[in-house]
Amino acid sequence: MPEEKEQKGFLKKFGKWAPIIGGAWIALNIVLPLALLRIPAVQKFLVSVEDKLPFDVPGIG
Repeated sequence: MPEEKEQKGFLKKFGKWAPIIGGAWIALNIVLPLALLRIPAVQKFLVSVEDKLPFDVPGIG
């Protein structure tokens, strides 16, 4: 029973904003980078930058 009380408190505290914030976090940290990697200009930029880095980045070039 204490778990239900804690869960209700969490939902009551954040209310309708919790799914919005969670969805925004997923979009910014997962969807957006994957979408950017599909753009050919971004791919070319990453390959050109990889040549200038002092360390090896596996999977690029």
